[in-house]
Amino acid sequence: MGFNAAWAKIIGIVLLLIGVLGFFMNGSVMMFAVNSTHNIIHIISGLILVWAGFASGGQNSKTANIIFGIVYLLVAIAGFVNMTSIIDLLALNAADNWLHLLIGVITTAVGLWA
Repeated sequence: MGFNAAWAKIIGIVLLLIGVLGFFMNGSVMMFAVNSTHNIIHIISGLILVWAGFASGGQNSKTANIIFGIVYLLVAIAGFVNMTSIIDLLALNAADNWLHLLIGVITTAVGLWA
């Protein structure tokens, strides 16, 4: 198992758990704002990353990491530039923006260079 597969499994499981946990919290998980849409997106992206990490010995994980890394970077940028439609849809706050940036940078880097 390569690093791409391991990272896809780890970040996928974390996103999946956070997405499920978000449904039991009252609008926030720790300092991060959540809503139903945000939770569903975390669950879907977590499931896809877990699948990519385990399927075919993790051969799909490199592509999944690059795609999801870029998507999370774009969501972070949308939050930082205050794109109201994205912020309202996903209930983003500043902590979410920084976390999405961190996830995006790490996941894209893993996908490109691991």
